[in-house]
Amino acid sequence: MSIITCNCAIVPAVWPCGLGRADTSPFDLQVEESWRYVPETFKGICDWATVAKEDDTDQTSFSHRHLVYQPSALPEDKRDTTFYVTVILQGFLGEFNISVLGNWKRRDRNPASAIQFLTLESGGVNDAFTAQLRALDNIRALISAKVGADTSHAELELGKITLQRRVFTREDTRESLLSSGTSTTSSVLGARRANGENVEIAHTALRCGDFVEVSAYADIQVTRRNRRIRTTVHFAMREVVRLWSVDDWKQHFTRTDLSAKGEFTGHLKVHEMPSGFCIGGSRDEDLVMEA
Repeated sequence: MSIITCNCAIVPAVWPCGLGRADTSPFDLQVEESWRYVPETFKGICDWATVAKEDDTDQTSFSHRHLVYQPSALPEDKRDTTFYVTVILQGFLGEFNISVLGNWKRRDRNPASAIQFLTLESGGVNDAFTAQLRALDNIRALISAKVGADTSHAELELGKITLQRRVFTREDTRESLLSSGTSTTSSVLGARRANGENVEIAHTALRCGDFVEVSAYADIQVTRRNRRIRTTVHFAMREVVRLWSVDDWKQHFTRTDLSAKGEFTGHLKVHEMPSGFCIGGSRDEDLVMEA
């Protein structure tokens, strides 16, 4: 797992007034040349990560690629293992739906299109949020260079980051649910305590305007149809942790403190279903790509 940086500082420390809870971060505030810190330039990203091909011998029309760390970027004792790249993002929670079935309605005959999604917004705090947009843009550009991906940037426009992930695998029936973005992930929905520990909360406890931390990965999908190959890239959430509820941050900080613009309003986009997210393993564990 890696943290995005801005002018040699980790992004949680860039948010004003301690909003990013950098004191509870597992990363050192002093940025180092390490795989755990996302490079700030495209050239640095190219030296830091690459795209690995999934064994798709049984999938003639659909396959996945995975963003993984460059072996040369890893410590010597880890270079024989392939690790998925996961990055930490922070922001104010906008529109979201992370119920088990996401936006799928049972009358819909195309469950493969169902997604869980959430939107992160800047709240007018541009320095921290722009650094995240720049990092994701560089990562997408790397993926495009490696596999010829669709480089549309709708997810990264207008001071927002949209994360989404598929509810069903292509082999699933309507009754079967996708429990993770990849076969090895364990997702988290929680809230950060003062001591830095995450405790489980119900997905219905989240509200628009909450300040959250999300770990995300690149979902790279390759489809083949009529001798044409199309590659699309979405950033998907793996963990969602509430750092401040909307009521808490409004109580602790003034709008001038946060340099925020406008009111944080919105409709609560949750449903009366259990969430597909649950408290998993330690947050500093790294996900290993299976051979």
